[in-house]
Amino acid sequence: MQVIDWLRRAAEQYPERIALEELETGAGRTYGELDARAGRLGWIFKEHFKLPPGARVGILSHNRAAHIELVFACARASLVAVPLNWRLSTSELLAIVEDFEPSVLIYENDFAVVAACLVQQTRCLPIALDEPKGYDTMTSTAAGTLSSIVSRSSDDVWMLLYTSGTTGQPKGVMQTFGMVFVNAMNTFVSGNVAPGDVHLNVLPFFHTAGLNLYTLPVLMCGGRVIIARRFDPVATMKRLSRDVVSMFGVPAIYLAILNHPDFAAATFPRLRNLSVGGAPIPASIAEAFARKGVVVTPGYGMTEAGPMIFTADLNTATRKPTCVGKPVGSALVRIVDRDGRELTGVAKGELQIGGPVLTPGYWRRPQASQAAIQNGWLSTGDVAMRDESGDIFIIDRLKDMYISGGENVYPAEIESFLYTLPNIAEAAVIGVPDKRWGEVGLALVVPKKDIEVSAEQVRSACRMHLARYKAPQYVRLVDALPRTPSGKVEKHKLLKQFTAIGEER
Repeated sequence: MQVIDWLRRAAEQYPERIALEELETGAGRTYGELDARAGRLGWIFKEHFKLPPGARVGILSHNRAAHIELVFACARASLVAVPLNWRLSTSELLAIVEDFEPSVLIYENDFAVVAACLVQQTRCLPIALDEPKGYDTMTSTAAGTLSSIVSRSSDDVWMLLYTSGTTGQPKGVMQTFGMVFVNAMNTFVSGNVAPGDVHLNVLPFFHTAGLNLYTLPVLMCGGRVIIARRFDPVATMKRLSRDVVSMFGVPAIYLAILNHPDFAAATFPRLRNLSVGGAPIPASIAEAFARKGVVVTPGYGMTEAGPMIFTADLNTATRKPTCVGKPVGSALVRIVDRDGRELTGVAKGELQIGGPVLTPGYWRRPQASQAAIQNGWLSTGDVAMRDESGDIFIIDRLKDMYISGGENVYPAEIESFLYTLPNIAEAAVIGVPDKRWGEVGLALVVPKKDIEVSAEQVRSACRMHLARYKAPQYVRLVDALPRTPSGKVEKHKLLKQFTAIGEER
């Protein structure tokens, strides 16, 4: 299928409408400006730098309007955009750039030292975003323009998004034009995006939820995307209280907001869609926002699949606060048992995804691609439960589940309870070895600021309200939990650090 240049169409229909606005600086781009700058950048890449089709352009930057310009410029010039995780170490980034071999690396001054190391090793062309004679000068003085996407198929790769690598070396997920388009259609069908919406994005653009989930669909339908350079709970609440219609965040983001003292007095007059994903949502989050008159709608997706797969509608989210609903649009899902057999009706098992939402695979990793996607189905590694209404609940990561005395224990269920305790800000539960029960639970708890809590108090509350085999055997108070850039708790680090607790008994 031929790719339609919907940025060009938007620029023709409403050139003066604001497309992008930076939260911290107020700087913006109209659709006309975004279209023109993407066209000039595309011309520079193709005609001035002579980059061949399929060449990769690395982007090492915090969120900013230029990031989106570059993504569209790559589309115009038949190049592949690769947003880079700026939170990684230099050695970690070097492994990634050696994997995709950039022709160009575009970076902001905060990462100039890191960029210099990457350029030295890969011999790519560096372009500074913040230098006087760098990106802006180059963009404004281009001698030509690429006015539209030409000769691109829906199967062509538009972006590489590298996974967080919590289980090994990060892999580049190939995002095609078709995937981006199907994701946008699924988002429209879900009702979470409407023409003219004002959407606040607080997640990094190197993450699929920051770039693909809402940012591109909102731009596709003529809305405005407010770009936060980095998440800040105060700045986020202030903007949510003004004109924002929709926002997506992981549970950690919403916990930071509702745990802030300003939350008690905050109001959100225009907020229609507050979506959450990335991890099972504690019911306490939904309840706190419900008291503000805002329904939190849980969703589910993966970098390898869209990412829009599930999102609960308002009615479902109100009745079942932790339910992700039914698959949206063209997403196909099924639940399978340990032997890969499909389960029908009310069931619990591993969730698999199929349909046009799927990636063609991982960049230069044919074996990993084949292992992940078999017979058209992607194994997610997530445990899902389908109820009698056909609605889906994401229970936990399959690898996070542990077995205590023959019983399956899902840490997310225990964590959800821990978040109901008034003195706990963050919590994570892992399974550790035990000579008697095989495995038992260890709860890592971050107390709320200036509130005293003891491990025994937490342990007693769990024993009172949870089944005996679910109540954590151990509780440790910690200052913080390690998290990925997308806000997920890095449980492999917790396991490495705390597994010996059970072995010491």
